[in-house]
Amino acid sequence: MAGTLCKGDGRSASTPTEGYGSGGVLKGKKYMMSVTFNAPKQAFNNSAEFFNGKSVDDLLFPMHMNFKFFNLTALPTFACFDVMKNADIENDLARFKTHINNHF
Repeated sequence: MAGTLCKGDGRSASTPTEGYGSGGVLKGKKYMMSVTFNAPKQAFNNSAEFFNGKSVDDLLFPMHMNFKFFNLTALPTFACFDVMKNADIENDLARFKTHINNHF
């Protein structure tokens, strides 16, 4: 809160109810989430499946909000699915390489 990641939470004493989350000082910097799941890809974005129609990024929402607090910009999330029962490591590595090349 002292200036390394943010200068306070963005509010001031004169406007204590406005601007929360706007004190981040890392504007122009980016981050990327890379995650693995045992769940198959089909378990996401499907209201009939375990995650009730939620996406990967819906599940990562609290983490994304932490980064947003510091004014970081999100790059598209990279995810590997079904890594325990139906792993496709070679394809995942190729997808990761493409993902990195497309966003960096």
